[in-house]
Amino acid sequence: MKALLLAALIMSPAAQAVEVKCPDVYPAKTLKLAPDASDTEGHGLMKRAHLSYTYIHDGELYSEQTLVPPPRTKVKGGWHTEFGVVPDTDNWLVCVYGGATWGDGSLERWQRLDSKLSSCVLHVKQTKLKHNPQLWNAWAVCK
Repeated sequence: MKALLLAALIMSPAAQAVEVKCPDVYPAKTLKLAPDASDTEGHGLMKRAHLSYTYIHDGELYSEQTLVPPPRTKVKGGWHTEFGVVPDTDNWLVCVYGGATWGDGSLERWQRLDSKLSSCVLHVKQTKLKHNPQLWNAWAVCK
């Protein structure tokens, strides 16, 4: 009986970690803009951009980040940060693109996290290449 209970706990969705990754590059996309008085058929081009920042956010979609993130723990090639998230609320992995340095950028990609999660560890790694020393990878492992 104990073995069956233990197996059920291990296999339950709440016990398993979920990994959510920021794409390393936001792809170029063409956009059709909403018509306005100056241009009834506006078109836009969102240029390809590399990842330049990421954070965990709790609150409404596109709301301002108001909490200071917890301290980072340095690891080889980057760092990780552990966030407590509020279950049964809107929680997001926000990936920011287009900045020249880490912490900069203007294009945001918001990915909803499961509302049953209670903690996330955000991992950030820097890939150092001669032609571009500012390549970043980021992902969150949440439970």
